[in-house]
Amino acid sequence: MRTVGGPLGDIAMDQVTNARNEIEPLLTQLIQQLGIEGRATEMAVYSRIQRYLRSAKHNHELARPFSDLSTTANVCFTVPGEANVLLERIIEKAEVLVRELENQTGAIH
Repeated sequence: MRTVGGPLGDIAMDQVTNARNEIEPLLTQLIQQLGIEGRATEMAVYSRIQRYLRSAKHNHELARPFSDLSTTANVCFTVPGEANVLLERIIEKAEVLVRELENQTGAIH
């Protein structure tokens, strides 16, 4: 695993790639499904989260998209049917990745 030094010590760059590989395809499917269902507001929110995920270069930059995912899923929106199944899978994967990051770096806020 490739690491670089930074403010959090040695950071595994593979975690950012792993997060993208695990979550981004599901976000793409969710965004497409929301578009089909005519849910433009939700589609815009998850598109923004996807942009944050794509632009992350270091583990600590994953905090914002993961936090936004959690907030929108728990507070802001209820999405029906297939979109809800996709969102649940995204949240599950994000929770696993956050736990891995916390174990690795000691903190992700």
